[in-house]
Amino acid sequence: AATARQTQTALSDPAAARDGLRLKLMRELQVSPGFAPPSASAPAAAPAAAATGRFSAFSTSIGLLDAILLFLVLNIAALLLFSIATRIWRDAGQRRRERFRARWEPLLYGRMSDAAAPLPPLAPGERLMFLILWLHMLGYVRDEAAEALAQAGRDLGLSAYVLRLLDAYSGWRRVVAIRAAGPLRLAQAREALVLIIAQNRPKFSLAAARALMQIDPRRGFAGLQQLLRHLEWSPGAMVEIVKAGGTQALQLLAGLVLSAPPGRAREIVRLIELTKDSSALPALRERLFSNRDEEEVAAIVHALGRLGGAQDRLLVLTFLTHANWLLRMRSVAALGSLGRGEDCDRIVPLLRDRNWWVRYRAAQTLLRLKGAEALGALRDGESDAYARDMLERVLAEGG
Repeated sequence: AATARQTQTALSDPAAARDGLRLKLMRELQVSPGFAPPSASAPAAAPAAAATGRFSAFSTSIGLLDAILLFLVLNIAALLLFSIATRIWRDAGQRRRERFRARWEPLLYGRMSDAAAPLPPLAPGERLMFLILWLHMLGYVRDEAAEALAQAGRDLGLSAYVLRLLDAYSGWRRVVAIRAAGPLRLAQAREALVLIIAQNRPKFSLAAARALMQIDPRRGFAGLQQLLRHLEWSPGAMVEIVKAGGTQALQLLAGLVLSAPPGRAREIVRLIELTKDSSALPALRERLFSNRDEEEVAAIVHALGRLGGAQDRLLVLTFLTHANWLLRMRSVAALGSLGRGEDCDRIVPLLRDRNWWVRYRAAQTLLRLKGAEALGALRDGESDAYARDMLERVLAEGG
């Protein structure tokens, strides 16, 4: 009966019969109802779409490469233009400085030879160039010539400009101002210089201490003491600071040797030695008598050898047999300049010292006091191998 009804339905509705047949076929082939067979045009459409995608990607790559090349070309062109402009600006500045120097150098030399020589007015834009030239010339003159140049700077009204320049943002301009404040004796710059010293920045603080030493030696020396405590100090720079303060600074330095805590005067002794000024010798001798720090005593003995005279020879001789090898070495080295021929008998035993440096300095001192011929005879008669070897070495160096 059911089959009859289905047959009757199929005959009355041909579309339903088609759908039923399709579903039956799909069940037998195990295909999903959403499956759709490819059309005849699909195989041709797929390669076309792929080719279109590849062309689009290639076009994009070409566009990106063009953009990169354009960016590089523009940057190279900008760098070349900047380099050319910088060169032109630098050459123009150099020519301007040369013209300025050719105009002002003769005038400043004239002022050094005649304090009343007139000077033309200085344009505001020329003040920094003048300061640089002025400081350069001050580095080569002393005493009256230096004072004449300093007075020329004051006559041109540089003092107010230098005070303003001390607060400049540019570091090198501040250094120029700091260096100029000393020769100009700018008392108004003292507080600013003290603050710069307290910053403990070597380039600025050393220049400020030197300038302050020229303006106010006592405050400058206080600044120098501060630098000795906190800075990795440059001996050459420190010597220049002390020399800038003149005799008063050397007297203060000698007083500092005597007042320094035990074992804390080595750097000061070294500084006195580098000044090559013998005015501090009494302070060094007094410090030596009351000193128990062996390294500090060695530094004083070395300084006496460089700065001392006949009266220091006997002091130095007392340390030849000291238990500390450093003191033996320093004393025998000092006798190279302070010793006499009669001291050689006391020096010869040090050729057999257990320390290499003591033997070396002893041989050098004997060469200075006795000469190469006498030292050769001493070598030939020496039985100690170490002493003979050291004498041979020093003779070879001396030859």
